[in-house]
Amino acid sequence: MSAATEVVDKVKGKFFDLTEGVKQKIFGTNNENIDFVMDSFYKLEPSQRNAVLLGIIGGIGLFVLAAVWLYFAQVSALKKELSQTFAAMHEFENLQTQKKLIESEFDGLVKSVSRKTNSLKIKPFFEKLAKQHQVTIEGLEESRVPLPADNPLSERMEQISVKLRLPKISIPKLLNFLVEIEKAGKYLRIQDLQVQGRYGTKLFFDANVKTRGYIVK
Repeated sequence: MSAATEVVDKVKGKFFDLTEGVKQKIFGTNNENIDFVMDSFYKLEPSQRNAVLLGIIGGIGLFVLAAVWLYFAQVSALKKELSQTFAAMHEFENLQTQKKLIESEFDGLVKSVSRKTNSLKIKPFFEKLAKQHQVTIEGLEESRVPLPADNPLSERMEQISVKLRLPKISIPKLLNFLVEIEKAGKYLRIQDLQVQGRYGTKLFFDANVKTRGYIVK
């Protein structure tokens, strides 16, 4: 006999002993408890026996009613859970659709920025613009700044910052130059502007300009 068979036999033996013990406690040895109950029942007066039968029938009825109530309660709970599940699935599908639309718009934005800034060279761009508008540029500084990690653009794009000084420039020419920077279609925007007066003249000023833009990595 294998060890597995021995274990199975031991388990069967323990289970049999347990069930036999329960049966003996409930029904008694040789069903003596059942005989005692039946004998006691028949010794009762007819009215008492009827009362016992009514009590048993009432108990069974209550049990059936409780079972039916529990059944319908479980069915109602299941219907509610299914309804909530279908609603959650519908909401999830809507969110998936919105996610695809947003991703499509995001990809379109990245492509647009890439198309307009791919060939952008900061220094030649500003020098050409300054020459066209007869503006003098001093101290042009270019730097790239990573976007914050929580910015959805951070994985695909980075920020570019440009500082420049415009000495001895009139207000109309300064404003025209700044407008042309933003109108150039290179996603450059004026971030900061400081204007200082020049000694001995009220027509010309010194301006410090800071522009900000975005480029694709």
